[in-house]
Amino acid sequence: MDKPIYKLCLIRGYTEAYYQLSEAEKQALWNELLKALTPMGIKKIGPYYDCRWSNDKYETWFIMKYPNIEAAIADTHAGQRIQLFRYMVSETILGIEQDGEDMAKSITE
Repeated sequence: MDKPIYKLCLIRGYTEAYYQLSEAEKQALWNELLKALTPMGIKKIGPYYDCRWSNDKYETWFIMKYPNIEAAIADTHAGQRIQLFRYMVSETILGIEQDGEDMAKSITE
């Protein structure tokens, strides 16, 4: 059975190219991404979090949940296909859920 993969998405901001898009083009970009991710079982879990007030590096962050590693890889490919990285500056961290017993083992080893 596949283990879910979680991705912390740290959004630094948007590029000048993004701000040059019309509102309709921006909406089309996000709609295209959503259309690609939904059939793969990819979900955003929880809200977006505003963090600009607490640091000078990130604007917002959120968490994505993938049913498996293949879906996480497909998400990156979808972003590349629609040129998302041309419009957004971000950092991401992938991880898997760790239960208390696994956490205790990793601390004592």
